[in-house]
Amino acid sequence: MTNTVKTAQQWLSDADSLLVTASNGFSISEGLNLFAKDSKLSTVLGDLVEKYNLPNLLGALNYNYPNELDKWRVYARIAEYYNYNYYPGELMDKLRQVIGNKPYFIWTSNIDHHFALAEFDHLLEVEGNCQTGICSKHPKEHPLVDLKSTLHEIYKKDQTGTLTEDDLPTCATCGEKLSLNIPGPVFSMDQTQVNGFENFLNNYQDKKILVLELGIGPQNRMIKAPSMQLVAGNKSSRYITINKGQLNIPSVIADRSIGFSSTIIEAFNALISGKGEVETQGPAKPAPQLSPEDQQRQEKIFKNFYPSYSVNKGYRPGELVMYTTIDHEHPSHLHMVKYGKSLMYSYGDPVNVHYFTQDGHYHLVKLGLNKDNDEVHGFYVEPNSFIAMESVKRATGFSQISVTLPSSSSNEILIPKKEQLKKMFPQQQALIERLSADN
Repeated sequence: MTNTVKTAQQWLSDADSLLVTASNGFSISEGLNLFAKDSKLSTVLGDLVEKYNLPNLLGALNYNYPNELDKWRVYARIAEYYNYNYYPGELMDKLRQVIGNKPYFIWTSNIDHHFALAEFDHLLEVEGNCQTGICSKHPKEHPLVDLKSTLHEIYKKDQTGTLTEDDLPTCATCGEKLSLNIPGPVFSMDQTQVNGFENFLNNYQDKKILVLELGIGPQNRMIKAPSMQLVAGNKSSRYITINKGQLNIPSVIADRSIGFSSTIIEAFNALISGKGEVETQGPAKPAPQLSPEDQQRQEKIFKNFYPSYSVNKGYRPGELVMYTTIDHEHPSHLHMVKYGKSLMYSYGDPVNVHYFTQDGHYHLVKLGLNKDNDEVHGFYVEPNSFIAMESVKRATGFSQISVTLPSSSSNEILIPKKEQLKKMFPQQQALIERLSADN
């Protein structure tokens, strides 16, 4: 067994808690592939595949059916095959062994509801599930509905040819039609699950939390990106990702990350038994630490770009909010926005944001509260753009804006070459000269 696997085992042992994240790769490992068009599609949906030329299960769930009966036939057949007759298998058993007695939370975009059916209690299904209904007219006001028994009854009547409109589920509060609570026009996240997730993060995000990522694609922005940001913002955290042939570990957390390029079951077996051969990556050597003198020097330079600032945790996992205060005599210098971020006016004088894009456009955006003066409360800055900020001197003498940024950012300040920027934007040469740092 490699030293890397031994290190991963030690990380699991040392962790105060586990945040398990899972996406399509985990479902596929259990035999549910929403994207496949194969013989199983006809096994599950029968005559409805040919009737509507359904491409796969995902397409079947999102199809605009001409009548409600066929829509609920599809829902019920999928639920019967993948939910009502679901029995947790080896993968779920191995996951339970990996978790052991650690506090845990599972954060998934899978809609199959399998973690709940396998009796994992601490769960956030961020895209809902196929066994929960939501009121089509009052999705925010009326409670979510457990449809397990209803879908089974619809399936039985579908098979006997006795299904009618009266058998379709309606909201107990107002009598309107129900929809499946999956992403769509009336989707709503389960607030009880959301509260549980927030409590978990509040309890453990500053402790030794280990993110165990299962079958999430390298470009996933819904779960993978914020969970990596969570790790980047907590130096005591660790990150283990399992995804055969598609690992994506950013450099900012590489020294605290291990990747298994293997099947999930192979990685679980290695983590549990310490036996077997699996392909692994990481952890990388830690980056050298700056001396106190270098840190002070960087801080002094940093204040040319953010003259006065404080950083707090944001509302989403891995998000930071930087509160930047500038005054009329101390505008921020031009610098590159490496990551997309939102700029929001907080209070004080209005703020002029000078915004230079990579494709050669200059914009002056006014942040403030006075719409009559063309001011906006906030806006989004695209990555790889250059910005500088200055307050508009009126009364207060200073301005504060909030800037959201991922905690996985490297904190580097990228400075444009002044002469090249002036060539790109000849009409703003005086502005660039005034707000540029010397190279």
